[in-house]
Amino acid sequence: MANISAINIRRYVMGMVSSESLAGSLGTSHKQVKKLILEYNIRAIPSGSSYLDPGKPQRMVLVDEDSFHGGLMLKAKELRRPKDTDGGKKNGK
Repeated sequence: MANISAINIRRYVMGMVSSESLAGSLGTSHKQVKKLILEYNIRAIPSGSSYLDPGKPQRMVLVDEDSFHGGLMLKAKELRRPKDTDGGKKNGK
């Protein structure tokens, strides 16, 4: 247990993180994290209000961090564009 940081210890002991801390670690807005939680049906526990984003306060929730990342990975897909079929010409010209 010599090289384990405090963050890793917290993950092993608790597993639940706030939507606000997920937004900080992902580098997105709190509103975007909440959208992902709702879109991918991740179970959450209401835990107060968040003032992270400007405007009206938003409901902050607690989620299991592994479930959140696992849910995102299950829904992830490749972002490849289809190959051109017309030889690279725009608008069929």
